[in-house]
Amino acid sequence: MSWIESVLDYSKSELKFIGFDKSELGDIMLETIKKTHESVGNKPMLIKTIIRMMSDLVDKKPISVITENDFDEGGRCTRYEYIYRDKHGKYYNDRAVVFKKSLDDPNSQYLYQGQERSKKEISLPYLLNEEVVIVP
Repeated sequence: MSWIESVLDYSKSELKFIGFDKSELGDIMLETIKKTHESVGNKPMLIKTIIRMMSDLVDKKPISVITENDFDEGGRCTRYEYIYRDKHGKYYNDRAVVFKKSLDDPNSQYLYQGQERSKKEISLPYLLNEEVVIVP
């Protein structure tokens, strides 16, 4: 059995536990894994990276570098509303730091007051990469 066949078999088995074997969603998930593998081959890390990129697209987060060309005359980034240029020409990301209870926590909290803040100064070109801070 090939690596991808074993991944798909395992995935089918796991999807049964949550009832997705009877849902179109299960088929979509399996097809996504299969098609991505067909495109990139036996490269698990690359497959996972591509699937994570899909998550970023759903969250409307840029997946390539932000450059000076991505800002309007008012200093707002046209690709990500939380990035801007101030009147002094400095660039900021209001969501550079995310606060979570654990790494796999789907809830993201952004803080704008106090000692720990989500806002950070950035430099261009900039690739979005949120810093995760675990909070108790």
